[in-house]
Amino acid sequence: MYFSGIQPTGKMHIGNYLGAVRNWVKLQQPGNQNIYCIVDLHALTDKLTIDHEIKFDQNTKSDTLSLAATLIASGINPQQSVFFVQSHVPEHAELQWILSCIAPKNWLNKMTQYKDKKKEYSTLGLYTYPLLMAADIILYQAQYVPVGLDQKQHIELTRDYVQRLNSLFKLNIVEPQYLESTCPKIMSLRDGNKKMSKSDAIDGNRINIDDSKEEIFEKIKRSKTDSIPQIYFDQDKRPEISNLLRIYQAFSNLSMEQVIEKYLTKTTVDFKRDLSELIANELNTIAQKKKQILNNQSELEQILKEGSMKAREIASKNLKLIKENIGLLV
Repeated sequence: MYFSGIQPTGKMHIGNYLGAVRNWVKLQQPGNQNIYCIVDLHALTDKLTIDHEIKFDQNTKSDTLSLAATLIASGINPQQSVFFVQSHVPEHAELQWILSCIAPKNWLNKMTQYKDKKKEYSTLGLYTYPLLMAADIILYQAQYVPVGLDQKQHIELTRDYVQRLNSLFKLNIVEPQYLESTCPKIMSLRDGNKKMSKSDAIDGNRINIDDSKEEIFEKIKRSKTDSIPQIYFDQDKRPEISNLLRIYQAFSNLSMEQVIEKYLTKTTVDFKRDLSELIANELNTIAQKKKQILNNQSELEQILKEGSMKAREIASKNLKLIKENIGLLV
C-alpha cells in the first residue's frame, strides 16, 4: 500500500512534478495499491494573513480542482489509484483528534518544519499539522509513503504514533516506511543551494507546471550559471549548472554521464536552449490535457467524489477498529 498527498497551495512547479508526481505515476503498477490525496485541510494552515487587517484566502476550491486536473493530466489514473480530496473523508480529522490524545505535546515541539514556518500569528493548525499527516497515513495502513526529504521527519513521527497505538491498545497497525524519490532535489534557478519552492516570492526562481513555452525559455535563459564555459557536474563548486544538469537528466531520462558527454563540446547557450525545449515539450502536453479536463468540471468533480467513496470504504473500516480498541462506543 502506497499513500501520499499534495497541497493545493501556490503554483505547482517542476520540483513537485519530478520529485513527487512522476514517482506516483511510476508506482501505478499491477499489484500495487496506491492512494493519492489532495490534502486541502493541510492547505488551510497557510491561508490566514494578518497585516493591516485579518484575511483568509478562500481559493482552496478552485486550487483543488486545478491541481486535480494537473495530476490526472500528468498520468495519475483514477482507475488504477484511489484519488480523492482529503476534506471529503471526515475520518482524517477524527483520527487526528484521537492521536492528539495519546501522546505528549513535546512530540510536536521537536518538529523542524513548524520552527521554520512559524510566525507571530501562526495558527494552532500549523502546530498540529504533523498530527493530521500522521492520521492521513495511519488511516490507510500505508506501508510506503513516497514524499520529499523534507517530510521524512513527519514519517518518523507517524511511526512513533503507530507504536504508541499498537502498544497501548494491542493493535497491529503497519509502521510506514519513507520512500525516497528517485529524482534528486530540484533547486532554485537563481540559487543552486536553495530548494525550488512554491512559496518563493520571486516567480523567476522556479518553473511552474502551467508556465508557457515562452516563460520557460525566458526563465532558463535568465537562470544563474557561472563563467566556466565547460558543462560538467560539480555540486559543491558549481551548484547552479549542476542543478540544470539534474533537471535535464530528469526530463530526458538519460544518465548524468550521458548528459555531460552530449554537451561536452557545446556552449551553455546551446545547453539552456535544449533544456528549455525539453521541459516545454513535456509541460505543454500536460497543459493541453489539463485544459480539456477543466472544460468538463462536472466530470472532474464526479471522479473526485468516486475516489472519496473508495477512500472512505478503507478509512471507516480502519478507524472503526481503532475506536473499538481505545474504548469508544462504536
